[in-house]
Amino acid sequence: MATWKEVAKFASGVTAWETIVHVSLGLSGILPIALFGITITPTINAIQTIAPGLVSVALAYYGWKKK
Repeated sequence: MATWKEVAKFASGVTAWETIVHVSLGLSGILPIALFGITITPTINAIQTIAPGLVSVALAYYGWKKK
């Protein structure tokens, strides 16, 4: 059975992946882009870059460093 620390490590990787995707969207110059009826503007993309990045760092800290 997985411990909460192992779950946090996995979730940290998932949120880091989301951060990388949004950084690549921001650097590609294709924003704003409409996906499935939702327009992703540079402002929304910035929020979607910062928030998962912070969550990823917090989860990584909990999963690997916190005793």
